[in-house]
Amino acid sequence: MRFSRTHITLPLIFVALVTGLSVRAMDTEEAIRARVLETYELDPEKTTIEISSNRLSTRFVDPEDLSLRAFSQREPSGPFTVYATITHDGETIDRGEVRMRVSRFDEVLVAVDKVSRHDLLTEEVFELQHVDVTNLREQAVSDPARLAGCRSKRNLRKGQILTTGAVEPIPDIEVGDEVSIVYDDGVCAITAPGTVLQTGWTGEMVRVKNKASGKIVQARVVDDRSVAIDP
Repeated sequence: MRFSRTHITLPLIFVALVTGLSVRAMDTEEAIRARVLETYELDPEKTTIEISSNRLSTRFVDPEDLSLRAFSQREPSGPFTVYATITHDGETIDRGEVRMRVSRFDEVLVAVDKVSRHDLLTEEVFELQHVDVTNLREQAVSDPARLAGCRSKRNLRKGQILTTGAVEPIPDIEVGDEVSIVYDDGVCAITAPGTVLQTGWTGEMVRVKNKASGKIVQARVVDDRSVAIDP
């Protein structure tokens, strides 16, 4: 059965007239949800708010008569509690604690198969899904372009959300690689064969074993075949 806008709003107008509220009155819990979204600038397309406990007895409220005070300074995510106060013509008519759960959703990359540590990250292994990201401790990855030139920093199970903490650039050198150790002070240059003992990227300092002397030195990664000892 279809109802016109007039049929929907008439009961609310009647309640407003009886209680003395403005015709702009709305369901109290809806008003609380709207106020939380507005106060914390949450995207209503990516956020759901489920009220689990409401100690207010007022069923309808003019949004201008409603004020909320959060129990914590953190941004709402997961369990969240506010103290709601309803005033009318300067007089408090209701107050009470309201508990809710704020859930956040987003389009993020989710593994469609198992991913092992140090596996190359490719778009074929992930797909964008609209999922709950409320309990993530790290930022989720949503841009497939972020995978280029990267590998997995840890094992990922099928269905797991990809986060920034699980992504690292492919290193220029890895443990066991054979490289040339170069020392150049501008006067003379010395080169010796070495074995990499530490994963690293261009510009980083890593430990390298000099194969000729057996000595372990700290050297700067130049490229995938050489490291340099700074004079």
